[in-house]
Amino acid sequence: MTLQADFASQDYFRNPAAAIEKLRASGPVVEVRFPIIGKVWATTTQALADRVLKDTATFTIRKDNGDVAGLRWWMPGVVRTLAKSMLSMDEPDHKRLRDIVDEAFRRRAVLDMEPHIQALGDQLAGELFAEGSPADLVERYARKLPLAVITELLGLPLADRAKFTAWAGGFTRFTGALGFLRMIPKILAMRRYLERHIEIVRRQGGEGLIAEIVRVEKDGGQISS
Repeated sequence: MTLQADFASQDYFRNPAAAIEKLRASGPVVEVRFPIIGKVWATTTQALADRVLKDTATFTIRKDNGDVAGLRWWMPGVVRTLAKSMLSMDEPDHKRLRDIVDEAFRRRAVLDMEPHIQALGDQLAGELFAEGSPADLVERYARKLPLAVITELLGLPLADRAKFTAWAGGFTRFTGALGFLRMIPKILAMRRYLERHIEIVRRQGGEGLIAEIVRVEKDGGQISS
């Protein structure tokens, strides 16, 4: 039996625990239909998910020809490009790339960011309360805060962070095929911007995760797969 997992529905938002419990009650591995993606097999326990992720000899994210599993023939080329990331790689490539970015997420680095993240959160909360109710907590706080932290980690210039946040915000809003197609121009704009920014960092240097990756490149590290 294929279960319909509508993680974009209001019923799910009202009681996500009940929807997840329904999946767990169906077994440790269930066939689920996701929007756009279609049917996939999903684990319902943390222990089993850990086993699947670690057993790269049995479970793989890539097909024999190297393509990412789950991509459809009709998907635009930019989606295929984005799919070929660290998250869609098996070992040893996954570990090689993970080691490159680990430094930015070590405990000391995260703790060093804590005061600034707290200040960002206070600023957004202040703006929210200043404008009074009604207020969209998800749109104006829950989405903005993590995206602000991401732009900080990447080391993007202050002047560019608002437009990058606007592009990235679209990733959390689409719920169907039409919304997915509307998101493609934002993906293309974000890709073009990052390509230009990386070239600037290669020439002029910079700070943040992008600058660290460029440094690894110059030291002889291999970034692409």
